[in-house]
Amino acid sequence: MTARHPSPLPHLALLLALLPAAVQAADERWALCRPSAEVIPLPELGPVADTALRISADRVEAQGEGVSRFSGDVVLLRSGQRIEAQEALYDQPGDTLDLDGAVNLYTSDMALSGTRARFELTTDSGELHDASYHFRSSHAFGKADHITIRDPQYTELAGATYTTCDPDKIDWLLKARRIDLDEASNTGEARNVTLEFKGVPFLYLPYINFPLQGRKTGLLPPSYGSSDKSGTDISVPWYWNIAPNYDATLTPRLMTARGTQLQGEYRYLHPTNRGQLNLEALPGDRRYNDRDRYAAALHHSARPAAGWSNSVVYNYVSDTDYFNDLGNSQASAGTTHLERRVDLAYQGAGWDFLGRVQGYQTLSGSEPYQRLPQLRLNAATPARRNTLRYSLGSELVHFAHHEQKPTGSRIDLTPAISLPLEGAAWFLTPRLGLRHTQYQLQDHAPDATPSRTTPITSLDGGLFFERDLNIGGRPLLQTLEPRLYYLYVPYRDQSGLPLFDSAAYDFSFAQLFRDNRFSGADRQGDANQVSVALTSRLLDSSSGAELVRAGIGQIHYFEDRRVALSGSTALERQSSDIVAELGARPLRGLDLAAATRWNPHDEHGELLTGRARYQPDKERLLSLDYRYRRAQTLRQTDLVGYWPLARRWRVLGRWNYDLELERTLELVGGLAWEDCCWGLHFTVRQRLDTVTLDTNHSFMLTLELKGLSSFGRRLEDELASFQPIQ
Repeated sequence: MTARHPSPLPHLALLLALLPAAVQAADERWALCRPSAEVIPLPELGPVADTALRISADRVEAQGEGVSRFSGDVVLLRSGQRIEAQEALYDQPGDTLDLDGAVNLYTSDMALSGTRARFELTTDSGELHDASYHFRSSHAFGKADHITIRDPQYTELAGATYTTCDPDKIDWLLKARRIDLDEASNTGEARNVTLEFKGVPFLYLPYINFPLQGRKTGLLPPSYGSSDKSGTDISVPWYWNIAPNYDATLTPRLMTARGTQLQGEYRYLHPTNRGQLNLEALPGDRRYNDRDRYAAALHHSARPAAGWSNSVVYNYVSDTDYFNDLGNSQASAGTTHLERRVDLAYQGAGWDFLGRVQGYQTLSGSEPYQRLPQLRLNAATPARRNTLRYSLGSELVHFAHHEQKPTGSRIDLTPAISLPLEGAAWFLTPRLGLRHTQYQLQDHAPDATPSRTTPITSLDGGLFFERDLNIGGRPLLQTLEPRLYYLYVPYRDQSGLPLFDSAAYDFSFAQLFRDNRFSGADRQGDANQVSVALTSRLLDSSSGAELVRAGIGQIHYFEDRRVALSGSTALERQSSDIVAELGARPLRGLDLAAATRWNPHDEHGELLTGRARYQPDKERLLSLDYRYRRAQTLRQTDLVGYWPLARRWRVLGRWNYDLELERTLELVGGLAWEDCCWGLHFTVRQRLDTVTLDTNHSFMLTLELKGLSSFGRRLEDELASFQPIQ
């Protein structure tokens, strides 16, 4: 029998709204569960393209006036759906369908069963008694004493449960006396909600509401932890879904040793702009002489028109110890300056513009000058082989400072002309530039308008050699790339110029090919020198992927370098340190990198950095960083590991150690255990207070209920807070 009627089955899919987090988890999260096909096998469904309702049964009995009774293995098929029952009564005049005896409803993702059901096909309404359901994609199971479909957009569930555990091992269970699902308002409401774990109720809510799709105002899962500095630490966030493109989160944070802090986060998203505002307030911190403590952060970015962009960054804390006391990682505790900046930029064809206002809040160290404002304009003709190229770099800045003198404005202009010449195995680029810098200063004697004009001449050339290799049957290509870079900049006395934003660059491989050894425009280094470098790469012949890259270089000076920063002396050595770098990817997931600087005159190393990182997949990570700087007396190591010990166990560790102080900067250990539908995450942290050199201990325990929420911080979340040492 074939009837062209709508099916009630699509509306039963609203049961997905039972997931309070409104999130469908990835398939790998259920790897420890029994396969859905094993729990509830999926029978043959109706063809997706067939919209007619087809009914088959062992027996069909006409009962008069358009009423037909079907009995014995009744099957209804329509549009990828299947309904089974022992008996079905179809009333054609009333357009109703009554099902009785082991009622089963199937789609490709859902299985629903009950003892009896009634559907009014005209109004797309109905009811199902003693219901059980299963969603394959989210591994969700549940029951309901009674399901009532009022209309296509409103469904009621009485005596409902929800879990993502296997039916024969239900470790956690959510129960609700009643759940109302209103698709028109995108709202789900649950009353008398109880959450059980291992049969023990541990959370009760008289009422909650949640979105059927997307986000909805309401409480988010709390987090729990403890530390030496703050005592017991409990946060209970409340989410406010203001509009589809606006939301906010308010989080009361109770710290038993300090007091109650209120944290707020506001986010907005538009087609042309987006941003986030964070505010924090801790009145009367008992561990900080009962002082009020505050923090604020604003990050805004926009693209108001084609080529145009602007951004706003603002950061503020009430005191210099804020991150050290209330931060949760070594990276935040080491913050020295908080930037405040407003940018307006334009990117055009062959030119770009930047307007900036910039300042800082200093937490430690000296306070930089403020740029009020900075205007930068760069332009260049297209880079074409064997064709003259013209370029202009220009900058106008006003430097302000409430303590340091002098202050004032600086204009910096650098027009240049170059001729890129190149062939199949060589390149040569002569370049001639002129740098003019002019100041207009306040509180500067004897000259309030000092200036500097310096020509800059360079010649950059290199060769490319290559040969084929075969290692272990793998075709490879090896290159040999010698490069010479000659730079000539005549000496100009710059001792009368202020120092607003210039500093000496850290000498590295990249510094071999810069035309200035100083950052900023306050100093232009004099030079009569040639850089000699050699680079070799090993490439995969088939894919072109770079497997190994190695480079070494040195600068040879023909004259002493006389331009220096204030208090510095002229440099008289005839050659620079030798710099070298190495990068390799010998195996999938393995990255090796190293850089060193050797002083051949004093015969000792000035710098050595190295990193070995092995990450074959997102479930495994081993990383070792090492950094040595002789000038700063810095020697640190940073070891990070995240690895599964067995199918259900994962371990996390981080050890950031200072070899000079012979002290641990940060030590983190974590252990996670997972079952089919839940996991337990335990993390302990030891962090060194860089101001007092006291050690702070903290721990966090997280219970994750898969498909529902995590009550705290998962083990994997800790990885995001691990910043490599600089």
